[in-house]
Amino acid sequence: MRILMALSLVLLLAAPVWAAQGGFQGGAPSAGAGGFQGPGGSAGVTTVAQAKSAWDDTPVVLTGHIVSRAGGDHEHYLFRDSTGEIVVDIDDKLFMGRTVTPEMTVRLYGEVDKGMMERTKIDVKSFEIQ
Repeated sequence: MRILMALSLVLLLAAPVWAAQGGFQGGAPSAGAGGFQGPGGSAGVTTVAQAKSAWDDTPVVLTGHIVSRAGGDHEHYLFRDSTGEIVVDIDDKLFMGRTVTPEMTVRLYGEVDKGMMERTKIDVKSFEIQ
């Protein structure tokens, strides 16, 4: 009886770890099942069109062009890729003295920001010039 209870306890304690790892899938790990892939981790949202329909706080990695300032706020810019345009919020400190022009390709790392009565925008956490 003690052995059965000990075995049950071990299985009970191991179940969350096993579930977090995806359970048994058989064979070797599949390709692409890795971890960290960039400053924001892996992001399934990579286009403006996807970002506009994504949930609030969804991680994004967008590649395209900052084409102009947007509205009256000095930290809001209009960003464009091949699927559309969206307003991005880039804190001044993220520029770190770099100059960006509409001709330059940039990669933005951030998250979707959906306000109650506001249009969807991207809160940029970091960016790189391509």
